[in-house]
Amino acid sequence: MATEKRPTMLRLPEEIYEKVRYLAFIERRSINMQIEHAISQYIDAYERQHGPIQLPGDAEGPSTK
Repeated sequence: MATEKRPTMLRLPEEIYEKVRYLAFIERRSINMQIEHAISQYIDAYERQHGPIQLPGDAEGPSTK
């Protein structure tokens, strides 16, 4: 199963991890997808307040190749 997603390693305090795990369970997401969802919501809120984040590179953002 190929993916376009960049793998990362994230270290969380135990309490935050357990709360994310709980939210993932009640929202029927994996922990990884719950974290991705939370980050996406944060970015959306930031861009609503401050305007779109301009990334270096082409219109799609920086190349990852």
